[in-house]
Amino acid sequence: MSPLVSIIIPVYNSALYLAEAINSCVNQTWQNIEVIIIDDGSTDESLSIAKTFENERIRVYHQENKNAAAARNSGLMKAKGDYIQFLDADDILSADKIEKQVTLLAANPGMVAVCSTIHFTDGHQPTEFEPSAYEEAFLLNLPPFDFLFNLYGGKNEGQGSMVQPNAWLCPKNIIEKAGKWNEDLTLDDDGEFFCRVVLASKGVTKSAGYNYYRKYQGNKNLSGLATQKHLRSQYNALSLKILWLKAKNPLPELTNMHARWLHGLLFKAYPAAPELMRQIKNDLKTLKASIRPEYPFGTTSGKLLSMVFGWKFAKRLQLFKYQLRKKPENSGKLS
Repeated sequence: MSPLVSIIIPVYNSALYLAEAINSCVNQTWQNIEVIIIDDGSTDESLSIAKTFENERIRVYHQENKNAAAARNSGLMKAKGDYIQFLDADDILSADKIEKQVTLLAANPGMVAVCSTIHFTDGHQPTEFEPSAYEEAFLLNLPPFDFLFNLYGGKNEGQGSMVQPNAWLCPKNIIEKAGKWNEDLTLDDDGEFFCRVVLASKGVTKSAGYNYYRKYQGNKNLSGLATQKHLRSQYNALSLKILWLKAKNPLPELTNMHARWLHGLLFKAYPAAPELMRQIKNDLKTLKASIRPEYPFGTTSGKLLSMVFGWKFAKRLQLFKYQLRKKPENSGKLS
């Protein structure tokens, strides 16, 4: 009998996109699937939309609002599959994604599979876009530590990448070995979780198929405006990832990688989280890494301003410009 794949969809106020996500599961060429939808206290029509799909293969559950990690853990407890596929409620899987990965993992026991991610703009068809050539360069068939060290920028002086959760397909027994999602984390919870999963495997293998990751125009998120709770979560996730990596292979190069991560987080934390900034500075003193800090301004003008006036001045100017752009958009709205 062919292996069962459990697709776990955490849902919170995703009524606009949920049906499309579920249909991408139903239309998989690998038909031996179960879809587990965990509504995490949605206040829109998400739960009622999910209920319209409910049948012997699609199960819908509701819980009080916690967070996505808690919803995924609820799904894992209910999953009966040999393999686990996570899917965000506003994203899509290509029809052959699961079949390609199950077939590959059957030939490579003990490994986890990853596929290409296509970032597509909301309002457009996913097939209009191509995978990022930059991200593709990090999707290599490598042993666990080597894959993560390369992904995190250890081999490229900080220029790393990321893997969006939908891109993975993991044997359930490897996830059980790695442990459940950390529900105390709200930012980079996926990075910390899959760090443990990859390290619990025999390695990573790249498959065909696509993960379609929805991006939004006029994205209101700015890294420098993250809440203190999210910034603290990212710090904790970063610290845990370094801990797991060192336990696997205490390479001296991990010190410089850790320091680069901390400098990036220091940039995000300024000026909103002074307590976290003090902790990061203390960590950097303890590490004594021999690197030249670089801050992610993203524009040539920002980098030039930081070189002339310092990164803090350039960051404040960046935030001021962001607020000016945002002001007309919010005028007349209730806070």
